[in-house]
Formats: sequence, structure tokens, C-alpha cells
Amino acid sequence: MEMTRSTLRRALPGLVLVLVALAGAIQLQSGNKEKFASFRGRVYRSDTNQPVANALLVLLDEKKSDTSDNTVQTRTDDQGNFVFEKLAEGKYTISIRAWYKNQDDAPCQLLMARTKDKDSSVVVARDKEQFVQQVFIKGFSIKAGKEITRDFDFTCQSMFGK
Repeated sequence: MEMTRSTLRRALPGLVLVLVALAGAIQLQSGNKEKFASFRGRVYRSDTNQPVANALLVLLDEKKSDTSDNTVQTRTDDQGNFVFEKLAEGKYTISIRAWYKNQDDAPCQLLMARTKDKDSSVVVARDKEQFVQQVFIKGFSIKAGKEITRDFDFTCQSMFGK
């Protein structure tokens, strides 16, 4: 019995170190979950009160480099809803694209336009046999551990006022 206590006393410091390291690894692992955010919302047209289905949303990493690029993309469903999971914290430019068979169907018919969003710009161009309207919104911040909900109105307005 004395031998067991002696062995236990010698092993105890090593056991404590293993437990401390294990606790640190668990804490580090749970801390990594907080480094991400989720972002969901809806793309719609206020001029027709309709969702923008099958739109392509791209979050362009504004701090992209040769070694790091957090750019991600998704599409809207039939109701214009979108979801991004596990987004890295940072600043992004949001790009939203939707395609139309006829130029008259595109929400924007202006040469220079923006949406209601600050720092936005709109481009309408021909893409093969369709027309694409693309909206860019700069400086969108994603903060770690947040669940962001944000809708986007795809309707454009003149850059020079109404």
C-alpha cells in the first residue's frame, strides 16, 4: 500500500499537467467557435414587392491576400432567402447578382445607380442571352460570435437623388 502512495505522489504532477493541457485544448476549441459568425437575410425588390430568387451573393474579403481569402458565396432560395454559416470576422464587399431574360425586367434602367444601402453601386450588363444586374455594397462588417440578419432591397435609384 505504501508503494502505491509513493507512486501516486510521483505521478501526480504529471497527471495535473495532462489535465491542465486537456482543459486548455477544450477551451481553445470552444474559443474557435466564437471566431465565426452567421449571416442570413432576404433579397427582394421593393418596386414589385417580390423576392429575388436564385440570386448569387458573394462576400468578397476586402483584406484578401496571397495567403488568406475568406471570400464565400451562396444563392437565394425561391423566396429570396439566403444563409451564410461560419463566416470569418472581417470586412467584406457584398456582391448580389440576378439574371433577367429581358433588359426591361431588370430592376435598374439607370446608367449610374445605387440601392438604398450606403456605399452601394449597381451595374447592369448583357451576359450571353440574358441581362445581369449586379449590386456592390462595400464595407460590410462581420463580427465574431454574431448572428446577423439583414435584408437587401435590389431596387435601384439614381446616384444623383430621386
